[in-house]
Amino acid sequence: MRRKPSVVPFAFLFFLVFSLAPGSGHGSPPQGAPVSEAPGEVRLDLNYLKGYVNDTARIVTAPARWREQEWLTAAALSSAVVVLYAYDQDIRDWTLRRRGVTTDLVSRYTKPLGEGWYTLPALGLFGVYGYAVDDQRPRRAALLGVESFVISGVFTQVLKYATHRHTPDESGRYDKWDGPSFSSDRLSFPSGHAQTAFSIATVITSEYDHAAVAPVAYGLAALTALSRVNDDCHWASDVLVGSLIGYFTAKAVVGLHRKKGPWGLAPARVGRGAGLAASYRF
Repeated sequence: MRRKPSVVPFAFLFFLVFSLAPGSGHGSPPQGAPVSEAPGEVRLDLNYLKGYVNDTARIVTAPARWREQEWLTAAALSSAVVVLYAYDQDIRDWTLRRRGVTTDLVSRYTKPLGEGWYTLPALGLFGVYGYAVDDQRPRRAALLGVESFVISGVFTQVLKYATHRHTPDESGRYDKWDGPSFSSDRLSFPSGHAQTAFSIATVITSEYDHAAVAPVAYGLAALTALSRVNDDCHWASDVLVGSLIGYFTAKAVVGLHRKKGPWGLAPARVGRGAGLAASYRF
């Protein structure tokens, strides 16, 4: 008999956000954001829905605007994926030898965080809470969380159907790929659970800058991703790529919804000295 997934991870994470995150939705932007930028209000309207198409286009075409730092980051992450892929078989064998009651229990409690059947209703309740108390921040987190989930999910599904990698429990071989087709079998690469968990965790940590939120959110997301390896449903490289898709898509979505304030300050020369120049954008 199949056991029902637990709601404990959701309850703990949302309790932490509600109780620890300071201020209302009109408070300061997340720590480290530029002073001239502030969280823009996100409304459930036609512009929000159009944003799914516009934001996806901006994300897909982003490499055309990358600078040296972005290309170096992409190269480093791609190298990490290639190295992990080379050890997929060894990691799977090592994990199966150490799989036990404890790892299965952790997997049972964290796996739901990567399933849309549970995460989307949880985000919906989060948004309802924001409207009920007139707090912009949970509304933003809910709407951007859903958008990040959808866009990163599209990227993940495209890769799944383009590659058709065998799952570990199907062939036991890490190098079995069938290539593009419309078959709904053998969709191991990348992990949808990891993508979902990290996309939502990244939005929450971007909206709430309390020191305890990020470790809990990313910790639960990491356990969700690792549960797929423990359950022999994905290879380690599947999980890494899914996590990266969720993380960077969510970062991009949050960034695209940050509005730049009309006022700005910049260093300026004043005669022989230095000062600050104020600017206003109409």
